[in-house]
This record gives sequence, C-alpha cells and structure tokens, in this order.
Amino acid sequence: MVLALGLSALGFTYRKEIYFLFAKDQSVRAEKTKEKTIELWKSGNLKEKEIEDFQAIAITYSEKDPTDPIAYHLIGRSLFWNLSRLGIQFDHDSLILHLGSPFREFIGSSVLAESTLDSIFWNARTAESYASSPFTDWENNLVLLFLGETHRSVKRPQVLIQEYGNIDRSKLSVELQSVYIWLLTFNTMLAGDATGLDKLITITKDPNYKLGIQFTPREENFLRGLGKYYKKDYVGALSLLRQAKTTNPDTITETSIITEATIFHLQNLSQKGIDLLEEFYLSTGKKNSEIPLLIAKFIKEKPGLKTKLDLSLDKKE
Repeated sequence: MVLALGLSALGFTYRKEIYFLFAKDQSVRAEKTKEKTIELWKSGNLKEKEIEDFQAIAITYSEKDPTDPIAYHLIGRSLFWNLSRLGIQFDHDSLILHLGSPFREFIGSSVLAESTLDSIFWNARTAESYASSPFTDWENNLVLLFLGETHRSVKRPQVLIQEYGNIDRSKLSVELQSVYIWLLTFNTMLAGDATGLDKLITITKDPNYKLGIQFTPREENFLRGLGKYYKKDYVGALSLLRQAKTTNPDTITETSIITEATIFHLQNLSQKGIDLLEEFYLSTGKKNSEIPLLIAKFIKEKPGLKTKLDLSLDKKE
C-alpha cells in the first residue's frame, strides 16, 4: 500500500516535470517565432501564413500553460499583425485623415475588424490579469490595451492619456512604436490637450526618434489648431488652422475650413461661417455632402441666416 502510494506520487512528480518541460518548450518556440515574425515585418515580407503559424503557436502555448500571461499577450500580438490584412494601417496618412473622427470611422464597418480588436483587448487584459509583475513584453501589452480601449470608447480620451501616456517607448517593439504615437496623437487631439500635442510634436522631431510618424510644419499647425479648438481656445485655433490651409482642397484644408466655420458659429458669426462653407463647397464641385447639412444645422439653431444653396436639392444629391 505504501509502495503504491510512493509510486503514484513519483509518477505525479514526473508528469509534472514533463508538463513544465513541454510548457517551457512552447515558450521558447513562441519567442523564437515572434522574433522571426518581427524581422519579416521589418523587411515588409510578413505574409498571411507566417501570421497564422505564429497565432497557432501562441494558442498552443496558452493551452499548455493557461496561466502564463505571455501566452495571451502573444495571441493578442498575432491578432494585431492581422489588422493590416483587414486594411487597418496605423500610419501617418490614416492619422491625418481621421483626426477628430470617431475611431469606428477609422476602422470602417468590417465585423471582422471589430471582433479582432475586441479579441486583442481581451487577450491583452487576460495577460495583465495573470501577471504578478511586469513581464518581458509588458510595455507592448500596454499598447495593445491602449488600442483596445480606444476602440471600445468606454473611457474618455483624457483618461486614456493619463493611463497610457507615459509608456516607455524605448521598450516597445518596432512594429508598435508608430502605433503608440498614432493612438497617443489621436486621443490627445480629441482631449483638446494642446500642451500634449506640442509634446508629441517635439518627440517626433527628436533626432533619436527614427521610426514612426512624423509631421510636416503644415501638419503641426493643423494639429495644434485642432487641439486648441477642442480646448475652446478659438482665437488660437483660427490662427493656426488658417496657416494650415492651402489652395489644395485636401483633408487638412477641408477640415480647417469646416472647423473655422464652426468657430464662427460658436462666436455668433454664423453668417460668416456659412459664407465660408458655401464658397468652399461650390469651388470643390459639391463633393462633401456634410457641408450642406452643417449649414442647415447653423440655420436651424439661428433662424434668419441665409444661404445660396438649395438645401433640399443638395440633400437629395
């Protein structure tokens, strides 16, 4: 009887050692695959198969060691790499194009993109909950949480900046550095944090900042102008947004004009705002259908204003 119990205990010990040895093997394999995947991303050769292979390894890792936080972080990381396949790029152009817009407008109407971002968040949150102390990819996991929180829109941008605004960028993996600056700029602008935007612009001008998003002088004026607008510093906003405008009716010019007209409306100069919007709308071939709606909103809020546009016709168009 005693011998049987002893053999049973010995068998349990061996099984436990084999279990942990296998889990460790999965950990090493996942880490090597992660580094290989990062190198492929850096060279622009990361393909669907490599992402799927890495995800399969990360999932196996979590199954063999279901309390290891790194396993769940790596699942979230593999899902993040999948976003580019869904057309979601955290680059300079997408940031400038979507500043001031809801995050959901940036990701589009894809159900798969929605579910992927949700999965990224919950895997990163699971990793955080299992961690008794910061792990190797702690800062990278914080960026995934920042991404998920921005998508969820449960917390105000001001709160997100407080929670994620001081991540040590030197510890971020290369593919997440520009994502972090993207998210920080996006939320800082929405928060109307003009000082924070100045700080971000300073970061991107630092000679040591070699990867990620950088802004032209015109874009800097645009960013600072929008920041002041959200902070309700309308005089400062008008000055900077006017410097950002050009004769080219691109996104920056269009957004600057719409914001300028909105400021006029807020300052009880609504007719001046309508005139500005009309001129731009007609000169650009009536392309932006939101402009007549904005003019109609001004007139509804302050009856007696006049417009050259046939708002009923423009609405149908």
